[in-house]
Amino acid sequence: MELKLNRQVFNKGKFNETVDTTFSQLVDNFPPPVFDINLATTEDFFTLYNKFFFEIPKEGDINSHRFLFKESGDYINAELINEEIQALLGEIVTLRQENLELRQSQIEGLSIANGRSNVFEVDKNTSNLTELSTNSSQLNTLNI
Repeated sequence: MELKLNRQVFNKGKFNETVDTTFSQLVDNFPPPVFDINLATTEDFFTLYNKFFFEIPKEGDINSHRFLFKESGDYINAELINEEIQALLGEIVTLRQENLELRQSQIEGLSIANGRSNVFEVDKNTSNLTELSTNSSQLNTLNI
């Protein structure tokens, strides 16, 4: 008895191109996450801001620290706050001037009470008064 066997042979390269021989069904193969602006949080913003802080240009009309400063300043009314600060600084200057004038009038009162007519010089940095006596050999410094 004669038995005829037929064997069909496949090209191994074509087989591997056609059939997935990996175990990909058993492994989680999710695509890499994509940044979705609609899902971003404030925490995400600050994380990225801190990461790229030194890469962000200092100056520029957009995408710079100057831009962020201006936009944030506009949002919180920084100009109004600066105006208030300037007004308070002006008030401080006025009060210092009034204080100095009061000190000078007190010193003049002391000189008159002592029967002397001396001249005083005020150091604006230290608020020390230097008495310039009519007798040039005497020089007194008063800390007030």
